[in-house]
Amino acid sequence: MIVLHEYPLSIVEHEGFKRYSNSLQPLFKVPSRNTIRADIFKMFEAEKHKLQRVLESNSSRVAITTDMWTTSNQKRGYMAITAHFIDESWVLQDRIIRFMYVPSPHDAENLGDALMEYLLDWNIERKLLTLTLDNCSTNDVMVNVMLDKLDKSLLLVNGKLLHMRCAAHILNLIVKEGLENLFGSGVERIRESIAFWTATPKRSEKFEESVRHLNIPCSKVLSLDIKTRWNSTYLMLSTALIYKDVFSRLRQREPQYRKLGPKLPSEEDWELAKEMCERLKPFFKITIRTVAAAMVDKFEKYWLDIHGILALAVVLDPRYKMDLVDFQFTRIYGKEEAQSYSKKVLDMCYDLVSQYQAIQSKEDDLDSFSNFSCVDEDVDPLSDYDMYISIKKRSRSGPSKKTEMDLYLDEEVLPRNANFDILCWWKTNSLKYPTLGKIARDILAIPVTTVASESAFSTGGKCVSPSRNRLHPRTVEALLFCFLLFFSVLARFLFLKNIS
Repeated sequence: MIVLHEYPLSIVEHEGFKRYSNSLQPLFKVPSRNTIRADIFKMFEAEKHKLQRVLESNSSRVAITTDMWTTSNQKRGYMAITAHFIDESWVLQDRIIRFMYVPSPHDAENLGDALMEYLLDWNIERKLLTLTLDNCSTNDVMVNVMLDKLDKSLLLVNGKLLHMRCAAHILNLIVKEGLENLFGSGVERIRESIAFWTATPKRSEKFEESVRHLNIPCSKVLSLDIKTRWNSTYLMLSTALIYKDVFSRLRQREPQYRKLGPKLPSEEDWELAKEMCERLKPFFKITIRTVAAAMVDKFEKYWLDIHGILALAVVLDPRYKMDLVDFQFTRIYGKEEAQSYSKKVLDMCYDLVSQYQAIQSKEDDLDSFSNFSCVDEDVDPLSDYDMYISIKKRSRSGPSKKTEMDLYLDEEVLPRNANFDILCWWKTNSLKYPTLGKIARDILAIPVTTVASESAFSTGGKCVSPSRNRLHPRTVEALLFCFLLFFSVLARFLFLKNIS
């Protein structure tokens, strides 16, 4: 109850809680605050070890997302680390595995050391897949710091695919660039008007009164945007457009509002805002090249960093394969330039197949050596034959023989279906394409945003509430772990209750 409902640990010492517990069961002895804390830590350690065993026993690689958060109550910086992997049953898993305090300064060296310490502590450094991070210079440097500490031969394509930039932040940067260049001053004037009419309760009431007088059938409330998030700017403008006539009426009737003068939105500003909302609503239905050259530059800058992993995921989708890659690259770059980009993706696919086959070959050799060196009366008399067949298969794989990738790409793409389960398809077809199956199990686990780690901060905010602002960082992490455990159990219980 204390964990699930975010009560302070000291609640067990409150007189009202003691009387309440006594009224329910007079013989029940309310545990002390220290006992509650000890029980929470026991649960935390048990769940932590259980998760460590899951990650160690799982044969696929682990993708990591991480982000930093500073608590408003403690003014401390916490790093949320989320692991993403596909388990043995081909089910995508994402688990928050650390929510640790990181002392200042939060520079690349300190953040890299903290993350590296976690990877070593959980034995993930040898099976690390990617790091999905926000787009900032500190993270860029941190990735380089980590590449120096990691064994690149154990990473995909020698670490070239390690850094996965958050696609949500990239989209925000692209749209923000376009907004500033095309609609910047107009958006700012509309923002000023919204700020004016939401500044005090009295002004808000006057605005609502004008809405009623004009019989506008809408109950949406004016709100300012967060300038760093384009979707909040879109919501702000779309709501303001509904009340455009209200702003015009108040401009005529309210002297204080008229004093904004040149800061008041013009008719042209409203037209631009309308056009912008129409374009942003289905953002990817517009051609980026027609929006602004600056947006294209921003798109190119980050696209070149992430398109490799995204393209690999598309190739591993049997509905698209290289066909969609070729199609989209032609639309973005033109026919001639698209060929070179497509070739890079295809080369990366073949490189990955070679790397995975080399790893599998080493594992097979180790198994064979282990079986050979073990003296056992019950040894299989045909174990040498298995080794002979394995060597023979490898010797056949020459330049003239089609690889798994060739055979996979030669097959026709599947019909597009919104209900298609790609993990289920690869679970079934990994026997047919064993190497590609292993690659798919890794690549398809890579998150393209840091949302999973950012979502931990809303939970963290509950754990570090004003009534808990003196908690030790380790206690915060334990409470977060236990909260997520109880929440998942409760959600599963309600789900099973609903379907029954």
